Amino acid sequence: MSSPHIVWLRRDLRLVDNPALYHAAKAGPVIAVYVLDDERPSAHRYGGASRWWLHHSLASLGQSLAERGSRLVLRRGDAVEQLCLIAQEAGAHSVHANRHYEPWWRKAQGELKERIDLKLYDANYLLPPGAVVTGSGTPYKIYTPFSKAALEQLPPRDALPEPEALSTPDHWPASDALEDWNLLPTRPDWAGGMRAFWQVGEAAAQARLAWWADHVEDYDGARNFPSVDKTSRLSPHLHFGEISPVQIWHSQGQKRSMGWKTFEKELIWRDYAENAICQFPRYASANYREEFDRLQWRDPATDEFAARDLKAWQQGRTGYPIVDAGMRQLWQTGWMHN
Repeated sequence: MSSPHIVWLRRDLRLVDNPALYHAAKAGPVIAVYVLDDERPSAHRYGGASRWWLHHSLASLGQSLAERGSRLVLRRGDAVEQLCLIAQEAGAHSVHANRHYEPWWRKAQGELKERIDLKLYDANYLLPPGAVVTGSGTPYKIYTPFSKAALEQLPPRDALPEPEALSTPDHWPASDALEDWNLLPTRPDWAGGMRAFWQVGEAAAQARLAWWADHVEDYDGARNFPSVDKTSRLSPHLHFGEISPVQIWHSQGQKRSMGWKTFEKELIWRDYAENAICQFPRYASANYREEFDRLQWRDPATDEFAARDLKAWQQGRTGYPIVDAGMRQLWQTGWMHN
C-alpha cells in the first residue's frame, strides 16, 4: 500500500467541501489529525465556551469518520512537532491542510513546510485572502469598496463533495482520548444553556442551513428584532468549519431577496476581516489606524469605577435593558443576537 497522507484539521471540521481531505483521499490512505495546540495561539487560545464546542465537534467528526471505516487521530502539544512525529510513526511523507491565516498558523505552516511536503488549499472563505485588491493591486482597507469588488468576483469556487472513499493506513499512529483533554466544564458545569440551545457538528450545520433557506428572505428587516428567531445562527458552525461559506453561498446564491443580499454581504465581512488580519497581524492588540492611539480609555486596572462598570457590563447589570439582555444571552448560550 502507498504511504499515507496526513490531513491536518483545524477550523475545518467537516467532510464535505474540505479540499485538504478531498485531495488527500485522492492521493492515497488518509490519516485525519487534530492537534490541540494551546501554545502557539498564546493569549488567543480557546476559552471555555469554545472548548465545549470543540469537544462536541470533534466527537461528531470522529463518529462520521468511524462510520466510513476511518478515524480521527488526536494529539496535544506543538502542532508542527506532533505532525512530524505522526509522519514518522505512520511512514507518511506529506501533509495536506487548508490554509489558515492567523499569525501563529501562518508561522506554523512555514515551519512545517521546511520539514515535510506540505500541500495547502483554500477552503474557509468565499474568495482566498489576497484575491480582492484595488485597481493598483493593493489591499482594501475599508469594507464597502472591498465588498463591491468581492461581489464582482462571485460566484466562488464550486463546493467539493465528500470523498467517495477513505482508505486506511497499514497501521494507525497513537491517539489521545478526547475525554482526557477535559474540554467540558465539570466544577461547576455551566454549559446547560449551551446544551439546550445548540446542536453541534457538520450534520447540525447542514440542518441549520436547510432551516435558514426558508427564512433568509426575511433577514434584512427581521435581523434587527431580537424577539424573533430570524438570524442564521450559523456563526459557530462557520467558525469551526463544520460548514463552509462556499456551501452556504451555493445553496442560496440564486436568490434575489434583500434578505439574501444582506446576508451575502455579511459572509463577505468574514472575508474582509481575514484580509485585514493578513495586512495587519497585530489587529487584535493594536489599533488599525494611528489616530485611534490618541483616544483616552478608562483603565479598569487603575480605575476602580471603570473596573466596576466593566464587571456590570460583562454580567448584564448595566441597567440598559437591551445591553443587559444581550450580555445575559451571551452568558447563557455562548452567542449573542445580531
